[in-house]
Amino acid sequence: MRALQSHTIIVWAAALGAALLLAGCGSQSAPPAATGAHDPTASPDISSTLIAMQSAATSVPTAAGAALPAATLPPVPTDVSVRLVDLVSTLPPTPTVAPVFTVYPTNTPRAVSATLTPTVTLPREDHYWFERSFPRDPTNNIVDYLSRTYPYGSTGGGQYQVHHGVDIPNVLGTRILAANSGWVTYAGDDYTRKVGPQTDFYGNVVIIENEQPAPNGEPVYTLYGHMSQIYVKAGQRISAGTEIGEVGAEGVALGSHLHLEVRIGDPFDYGSTLNPDLWVKPWEGFGTLAGKVTENDGSLVYDATIIIRGDTPPDTYTYTYSDDTVNPDPVYGENFTRGDLPAGHYRIFVRADGVVRFQGDADVVSGQTTWLDIKFN
Repeated sequence: MRALQSHTIIVWAAALGAALLLAGCGSQSAPPAATGAHDPTASPDISSTLIAMQSAATSVPTAAGAALPAATLPPVPTDVSVRLVDLVSTLPPTPTVAPVFTVYPTNTPRAVSATLTPTVTLPREDHYWFERSFPRDPTNNIVDYLSRTYPYGSTGGGQYQVHHGVDIPNVLGTRILAANSGWVTYAGDDYTRKVGPQTDFYGNVVIIENEQPAPNGEPVYTLYGHMSQIYVKAGQRISAGTEIGEVGAEGVALGSHLHLEVRIGDPFDYGSTLNPDLWVKPWEGFGTLAGKVTENDGSLVYDATIIIRGDTPPDTYTYTYSDDTVNPDPVYGENFTRGDLPAGHYRIFVRADGVVRFQGDADVVSGQTTWLDIKFN
């Protein structure tokens, strides 16, 4: 079960423009060495922080008609020394129609209007069925957490095709572990067998059917792309943690990394993906923030920046999905997530079209998903 927090506030504005674009289905440079043995926030994805942090702040009236003092706005760095990456995407346009999924039944509906009400508990269970695809490494030589530069459903600041998976950057040849037990559905190249939006998109790919189907009875799959070596064969029964191959940069990739997807229904359908943030188990002491940002009429807000502020810097960032070509999870119906957050209290800001239109609070719980329904006035 998880806590639900619903708030609606018309608040202050701040412009936080894009400063860095990195990795098509790509990778970032290796994260700096960890200063805390088991704290992934000690090795932040610097580019995902800077993507949302450069440009002058502006003030707009609050609901009461007064501008919030500039000192209370999210900080803007005065010196951002980052080399911009100028990349041209050669990928085909994304489809205009997203597949329809059956929503899993729940005991009671989730509230859709936002008010400052006490926290309530949702009668739903998280489905963190999958393990990490790399071992936890306190030295940070092996990365086992997702890059936040180009998360699921985003376009990397408008430069790339909408991302249908997540990326985990590691050096060439790093061994990949199966995230789930099940059967190898496919293991090979995609030069002629189309698995992505085009052939030769993943280069070498492995798809594993999970031994447990989704609650609606459809099969669930994990997909591993851009591999340099494949160790398994189609039809093979494997357990979670089995070495299935090595990290590469095959297909459409900017540097070595693992591209990970969760698919439901059709293992070869690029349009059947779901957000891995809601399927991969958090570390002990960490949780996930997820939610939906809508306008007052209920329409989804695309490409909004979510600023997540804890007790200590730096701020963390994520983004609402860029369009409807990626799927919300059948259980949650989200349009943003941010996993791997240390349990604790956070202040949440939502910036859309250059204006911070929401601020509220959220408590992230270890091993659970905290939900926010954010509805703009």
